[in-house]
Amino acid sequence: MRKLNIYSSSAMTCGFAIGLVICPSTASAQNVADAPPPSNSPAAASTGDASTPVAGAGGDIVVTALRRSSTLQNAPLSIAALTGDGLSKIGATGLQDYFRQIPNLNLTQAGGGTSRVAIRGINAAGEATVGLYFDETPITGPSGTSADAGNNTADLNLFDVERVEVLRGPQGTLYGSSSMAGTLRVIFKKPNSTRTEVAAETEVSSTDGGTAGYFFKGMINQPIVKDVLAVRIAGYYEKRPGYVDNIRYNTNNIDSSSSAGVRALIGLTPTDTLNITGTIIYQRTEQADTAGSYEVLGSHKTDSAVALPFNSTLNLYNLTSTWRLPRVTLTATGSYYKYKILRAGDFTPAINAVSQSPAVCRAYFAQAGACSTDQLAAFRAFGLSQLPSIGYQPAFLNSKTAELRAASNDKGPLQWTVGGFYEHRYDYIDSNIALANPSTGVIILPLELTSHRYVETLLTQKAAFSEASYTLFDKLTLTAGARYFDYTKVTGGATDKATPLTGTAITPYMSQTARATGWLEKVNISYRFTPHIMAYASASKGFRPGGANNIPSLPSALVVYQPDSLWNYELGLKSTLFDNAVTFNVALFQIDWSNIRTQAKSADGLYTFITNAGAARVRGGEVDLTVRPVAGLTLTALGGYTDARLRQDQANSQLLVTGSTGLKGDRLPGVPDFSGAASATYSWPVLSGYSGLVRADYTYTGSIDSTFRRDTDPNFEEYGKYSTIGARIGIERQDRGIYLYVQNLANADGITSAATSLGMKRLVYTIRPRTIGINARISF
Repeated sequence: MRKLNIYSSSAMTCGFAIGLVICPSTASAQNVADAPPPSNSPAAASTGDASTPVAGAGGDIVVTALRRSSTLQNAPLSIAALTGDGLSKIGATGLQDYFRQIPNLNLTQAGGGTSRVAIRGINAAGEATVGLYFDETPITGPSGTSADAGNNTADLNLFDVERVEVLRGPQGTLYGSSSMAGTLRVIFKKPNSTRTEVAAETEVSSTDGGTAGYFFKGMINQPIVKDVLAVRIAGYYEKRPGYVDNIRYNTNNIDSSSSAGVRALIGLTPTDTLNITGTIIYQRTEQADTAGSYEVLGSHKTDSAVALPFNSTLNLYNLTSTWRLPRVTLTATGSYYKYKILRAGDFTPAINAVSQSPAVCRAYFAQAGACSTDQLAAFRAFGLSQLPSIGYQPAFLNSKTAELRAASNDKGPLQWTVGGFYEHRYDYIDSNIALANPSTGVIILPLELTSHRYVETLLTQKAAFSEASYTLFDKLTLTAGARYFDYTKVTGGATDKATPLTGTAITPYMSQTARATGWLEKVNISYRFTPHIMAYASASKGFRPGGANNIPSLPSALVVYQPDSLWNYELGLKSTLFDNAVTFNVALFQIDWSNIRTQAKSADGLYTFITNAGAARVRGGEVDLTVRPVAGLTLTALGGYTDARLRQDQANSQLLVTGSTGLKGDRLPGVPDFSGAASATYSWPVLSGYSGLVRADYTYTGSIDSTFRRDTDPNFEEYGKYSTIGARIGIERQDRGIYLYVQNLANADGITSAATSLGMKRLVYTIRPRTIGINARISF
């Protein structure tokens, strides 16, 4: 029974043939007959991709990172941006497809649909360290049993997207507590009330050692009342190939997945100064089993005793109104979303190990002395009777957010933004440890429970924020910002079925409350040496709310954990040289992270919990270079470096110090030391109105540690250190194109996550093996 006071709430697909791409149609030719061929700037670089032009000098992308329009090269912070066309050219349909193109952006993926986004090495359990926005809606995942909302990143399909913005460094003054390390924004294309638009895209692919993949996507934009009212609807279905085989059950490609969704935007412009946009999004993702494999068995092989399904459903509703007055623009936005997930974990190795423990045997027989030989045998038999065992965890999250802000829109030296924010979020999870069918590994329904508990979390957050910039002498700009926050977070739960095999005991409903108020600050100074060269320096604070653990048998002093915070100090240079032929940007930073959060293990090794311990410092930088040496050729090189280490031992008065506890000087886990990307794109005229396209991409992900203690932690694993190569060749014009591509050309086993725990040795998750495909698009 839920005890917290919560609130209540009330495909399109298409394909087309090669001939449709190559042969002009009457309808499309009328729109593009006189259009120039596509521009040739790169798909991914901080200078952007002008192949789908966005207003701005020289193809510079217009971004809204500062809550008002600015160009990428004029914004005094480290930003990377990818246009919708740029995403298409690297074959990106989701976050996992493009994060390696952005230095110092990292995505850690593991079983049960878990994924965590990190920027500049700020990677830790609890609330998200990176704010994720879909247009005006901030989205997070359910907290789960371990209060780890940041480990369930939502991932919407990127079809019909205007651009993706990655803001590095704390964005707390404008984007709130979840943007402690940075913000990732996905901006959808908006309804156009002036003309009808239609677009479609399709793809089919083959993965080495796996199944076929394909997708169908379509969009229609239809004016209802010309210049006043329009609707834009996009629908998609995508089948991602599987490539992991289970040798226990002789089942292949167990990790194939599918995603289907629809996005509808309604745009109303009753006057020249008022715009209202309503958004409705639905997406369903399903995966029958995990993509995890055991290296000891061979590449992409597992012998897991259970199938671990994952599915998610996101329903999102947003209404945003923008009213442009003579000197100020008012924006009011409200969102409601419901995010449901089903995740699973393999408890078979852990229960198998625990059932051989003499200490747990004593607990099972409720006696002080050691178990006899017969008792040990009986306990072992009981443990085996509970195998195979699966952690089966349906969860959901309901969230309401609202924001009201005002921003200056005149051309004077003073630019400012002020606003207020409100969030009311409730999430709930059932944690079932249940039996699976020993012949198939599929969970038995109805559930045959070994243990059950539930955890729920209610977060209420209010904030007021402001930021202002003043320009002196047309060169020097001073910026200051502040945000006041006030949050209350209540975590509660109960255990109604328990067993020593899972370290649980019957407990009644209990809840804990964490609350805090405080300020976030930011200062920035920028100087424009020439119209195309700017330097900046900034100091900004990031923050995450605290909370409470709900873990069986956890000492009371470890139940509540405190907020953590950081200061980011940054120097940057942005330059566009030689008449836009060269763009060079560089940023250097130091991050001081205090009261850092860490995940610790319960005494029995079965559960993780969050506690505060120690401090860390991260030093590094980003650099990107774009060169256009001759007409049609664009070269890019991007790199990011982070040296993220503890500055104090991870210890507090209640934390048990073991060989796995972090010590001063240890690298932070889950953080690559270096990440880089490079690309070469060449385009040339081939037919009347058409251009040929050849593109090659290279990415590198450096070494990553799974835990703190390399020498003394028995669960330590090192992973990363892999490269990927991709290539694409095709023929295109502005409204259509057909391409042949290959991803992961060298078929690298790039490991994105590696874990060892009780009864389990080096479970890894990898990038997709070599994939070859054909992609086609059309619009008119």
